[in-house]
Amino acid sequence: MTFSGAERAALAIAIAALLMQALPVGDALEFRRSLLGAEPWRAITAHIVHVNWAHALINAAALVVVARLFAPDLGAQRQLLTLVAAAASISIGLALVYPGIAWYRGLSGVLHGLFFAGAAIWLMKARPRDWRRLWLPAALFFGGWIKVAFEQPGGARTPYAEWLGAGTVPQAHLIGAISGTLLGLLFAALDARAEQQRREQ
Repeated sequence: MTFSGAERAALAIAIAALLMQALPVGDALEFRRSLLGAEPWRAITAHIVHVNWAHALINAAALVVVARLFAPDLGAQRQLLTLVAAAASISIGLALVYPGIAWYRGLSGVLHGLFFAGAAIWLMKARPRDWRRLWLPAALFFGGWIKVAFEQPGGARTPYAEWLGAGTVPQAHLIGAISGTLLGLLFAALDARAEQQRREQ
């Protein structure tokens, strides 16, 4: 089996997340609102540490699957840009929009960013524009948004998940989804412009 650059990058990040879980570094790297000013790296590192092994394994596996699914339209550079942009957006969004959320850990928010970037660009670029080409990217994109909308709690609540043994932060999924959707639309527009320029030459 051969791996694209995007898949190799995803595997490296997934392995790094699992290594972080094996080391006692979560407290030093997680998002903590009260420490962001003095320790700004937490805005990025929070997304590679997890609450427990189940959390880390599920997110690591999901990253590899999502990266592989969207690799045809999102190469390694675009996937890395999406992940970093989503991480920064989530941390800034939690700090500014949800002041009641004091901490956060995990890849799930940036995974939403990657998923929606891939689904948006696939939906915009699918040709021909008929149901046979559009139904799957449309189902992924709009189904994903329905999932994100329905999981949102009121205000800054963080619902408790029994399987995780901790509170979840669906607000991070929402911010990641917004970030990813916008980036996916931007990538699709850039690709359409490049294709038009090639046709005009």
